[in-house]
Amino acid sequence: MPKAYAIILAAGYSQRMGQCKAVLPLGENSALQTLADAFIQAKVTPIVVTGYAKEPVESECNRLGLQTVYNAQFDSGMYSSVQAGCTALPDDAEIFFVTPVDIPLIRSRTIAALLQYAQTTDALIIHPVLDAGIHTSFPDSLLKSRDYRGHPPCLDISIKNDILAYNGDGGLAQLLNRFTESTQYLSVIDSNMMRDMDTPQDYETICHLHAVQSVPSLEECYAIWNTVKLPEPIRRHSIAVTDIARIMLKGIPAATQLFSQTVIAGAMLHDIAKGQAKHASAGAKLIAELGFPALAECIANHSHMTAQKGAITEAELVFLADKFVTGTTRCTLEHRYEQKLAMFADSPEAVTAIRQKLLEAQAILAKVETVTCADYNTLLADEGEH
Repeated sequence: MPKAYAIILAAGYSQRMGQCKAVLPLGENSALQTLADAFIQAKVTPIVVTGYAKEPVESECNRLGLQTVYNAQFDSGMYSSVQAGCTALPDDAEIFFVTPVDIPLIRSRTIAALLQYAQTTDALIIHPVLDAGIHTSFPDSLLKSRDYRGHPPCLDISIKNDILAYNGDGGLAQLLNRFTESTQYLSVIDSNMMRDMDTPQDYETICHLHAVQSVPSLEECYAIWNTVKLPEPIRRHSIAVTDIARIMLKGIPAATQLFSQTVIAGAMLHDIAKGQAKHASAGAKLIAELGFPALAECIANHSHMTAQKGAITEAELVFLADKFVTGTTRCTLEHRYEQKLAMFADSPEAVTAIRQKLLEAQAILAKVETVTCADYNTLLADEGEH
């Protein structure tokens, strides 16, 4: 494993935010700790560049045991902080990352993927990109545009001298654009690597995203589709199931952000292993391998489950939403199972099993309708007519 460091830029004025971004809380930790931990988990050593708000940032770094370097020229702009960070890189550095502290939700898996990919290529620069095409993967020309590039760029140590020699016009991005022939792009499943916080409104959004980071965002669901090369018919079916899930969620106003996001992601991804043997369990295993084990239960149980005691679960809603769709067409619960009964009419054992599954599905439907006070067989039929 190459020796890698991360230059975290925390020297700016935070004028639009009105307070020091690095020490803003995200859950139980600060923004700086959240970002630094992502690098540390990927076995990358953070170096924090301080400047305007030197005291609170250095205090937080001391608490966390992080190395700091002070940029006395912080009022010259962000590029001076990039250069200050480069001067602090130790002699054993082989690879380094650069990112501002105001993009605190980069996934550790993204950093690890960049680091691993760097060992397989001669490229001097690797940009992570988000391939969130809904119906098919984005073309390479689009992914290479700045609109789809995220943080952090992964840089070979040889770029350090170029950074130190450059006058800073256009910032680091302008300099890196000079190395087109030595640049590669790596698709990752990480929409938060593109989310910064410059204003209080941005910070509110980041707090929301932090609360649901254990499950994929909608953009990340699309990226997962493209990663597994999900066929178009299954994408359309998944969108139809997600539409049903959204209708059901409206009847549960007390649902938390995480509950709702889990249901939506579960509906979008329940069939990611369709076509494989035991596709529900295969999909659960795959989603865990992609870094989202919290979603595995929804995917594992979407084909067959019994009603659980207590409050409605995310898995129950995903299961139920799936049963109201055949292909991309909405149907009643009974119609869904009648089709299967007709298919297996010559097998008494199969007929018995299907009827049992219908009874179990009806029990989950009754549980959900008791809470939401809705008749979904009627409601969804009416919605489908509009």
